[in-house]
Amino acid sequence: MAEKFRNYGGQYWLVAIVVGVVLPWLLKLMSVSRFHQIVWLLFIIDFIVAAIIGWLIRRSGHTGWFVWLMPAFCFVGLYLFFPTYVYYLALVDLGLSYLAYGLTTPRVA
Repeated sequence: MAEKFRNYGGQYWLVAIVVGVVLPWLLKLMSVSRFHQIVWLLFIIDFIVAAIIGWLIRRSGHTGWFVWLMPAFCFVGLYLFFPTYVYYLALVDLGLSYLAYGLTTPRVA
């Protein structure tokens, strides 16, 4: 089971769902102010995790399509829990993931 989880990029799916959807939901549930939600979740946590995910995808040799996971789930989280003016941040997540993916050399086996 763990081997299938790794082969199908389960760790990327899990991180994308947790950071993209579950974390915004928890912040809304805890009544954290909108300012702190946007600054800490979107600008700090989201962007750092997006860059790390892109780097890890390239280093592990997985297909580049996994780069789309984090921004897609972040967009779902933004759509469900944030106002419309922050939707564009999912594109920034995509850009950071792709930039980290493109600037990393693949692991030589």
